[in-house]
Amino acid sequence: MNTAVSSLPMHSAAGALSWLSRAGTTVWRALEESGRARAQRHLLDFADQCQALQPDLAKELRAAARQGPLG
Repeated sequence: MNTAVSSLPMHSAAGALSWLSRAGTTVWRALEESGRARAQRHLLDFADQCQALQPDLAKELRAAARQGPLG
């Protein structure tokens, strides 16, 4: 009986991990951007609701939506 054993080259495993890491980073950034856009829409919607009774608050909410994330 003949049994051949071969191992995968290390660069293949490292390449796969690198690709997986880049893919994960890309997905994470897309999720962050989606969350930012959703938060901006909510701020603008809330500003529209506040406009009649609290115009100063509405103005601040719109400014916050334009400014973007704090960090």
